[in-house]
Parts: sequence; structure tokens; C-alpha cells
Amino acid sequence: MEYLAKYTIPFKGLKDGMHEFDFSIDEEFFKQFQTEEVYQGEAKIKVSFNKKSLVTTLSFELEGKLNVACDRCLDPMEINVKGENSLFVKFGEEHEELAEDVIVISDSENEIPISQYIYELFTLNLPLSFIHPDDENGESTCNKEMIQKLNDFSVNEDEKIDPRWNDLRKLIDNN
Repeated sequence: MEYLAKYTIPFKGLKDGMHEFDFSIDEEFFKQFQTEEVYQGEAKIKVSFNKKSLVTTLSFELEGKLNVACDRCLDPMEINVKGENSLFVKFGEEHEELAEDVIVISDSENEIPISQYIYELFTLNLPLSFIHPDDENGESTCNKEMIQKLNDFSVNEDEKIDPRWNDLRKLIDNN
């Protein structure tokens, strides 16, 4: 059995109305989508499946966590991931995607695969950068030694720049 086969909703035989399904994802789930660095996290997904004759709605609620390295100090940290999204399903002759949240499923299908939608919901709800949050005083909670090293090696604009670089800077500014 293929690993992602368990992330499907068998809708044939279900009566019209609301149905709920629970799924969980972990590192093995992410291995199915990522070729390089695999997310080390887990999440619970609740799918509310509202079956109707014309348009069926899937409402996803995701809550989980991700273990990453801080982009600033490289220390490990945990990020909470939360998100919601809806997917509208129509029935037709063949499978196609009409919009990012509207798909058509063939009338001959018995189930809806949702693993790709779960993966997208998780990744779209990640922050742009992974940085330790500030404490209640507004101070960084990053590794203080690493921050000091970064400060030691960063260029201070007040320091005098070697005049030999001025000609190169002029070339860059002209382009």
C-alpha cells in the first residue's frame, strides 16, 4: 500500500450532509513531498466533509508543530503551525483543477485524495523566517553567544571603509 493512500476521503456511499475525518501527519508524510530537507514536525488535521449533490465542500483545520533551526542563531526551536482552508469539489467527466480551491472529480471516482492539499495547507501557514520570538521585555531569545559573534563580524556603517573600495562602489552604483 502506498503511504499517501491513507490520506483519502471515501465519499461513495456517504449520505448527503456533514461528515468529519481526522488525519495526522509526521516526518514520513513530509518525505513523500520533499526531496532535500524534510520537515521534522507533526500535525493533526480535521476535515469537515459537507456532501451535497452539486458541490461538496471540504473544510480543513490544521494544528501542529515544526522543529527547525533558527535562521538567526541556528539553535533548534519549535514553531506552532495553525491554518484553515476550504476546497470545493464538483463532479464531472474527468479530474481537473478549475481554481486553487475548486476541483472537478470524475463521476466514476470513489474517493478524494487530499494529501497534496494537506501539504500545501501546512507549508502555506509557515512563517517566512524562523526566528526565536522576543521575550516580554522585547529582547531576543536567540543564543546570546551567536548574536555576539554576528555583531562582531557585521560591518558597522560608522567604521571607515577602505578607500580602495570606493572606485568599485562607483561602478556598482552606475549600474
